[in-house]
Amino acid sequence: MADITLKVVADVFAQGREIMDTGVAMMGLEGDNAFCGNCGREMMHMVPIRTMAVKLLYRCSCGALNEVPTDS
Repeated sequence: MADITLKVVADVFAQGREIMDTGVAMMGLEGDNAFCGNCGREMMHMVPIRTMAVKLLYRCSCGALNEVPTDS
């Protein structure tokens, strides 16, 4: 398990990608903790975000779009 700060993506670069709203903190069973790259809020707790096959964008409650950095 690791703490990962997500990378902020401008809305214009969403380009039709699926967006998951994380307005309410999400909890999983095993995995990483993901933090918003804009405000620092913990968006997901123990979610296997690095191994997910689909490269989703994650919207924080602050309004920022985030993605998993390629180097994580």
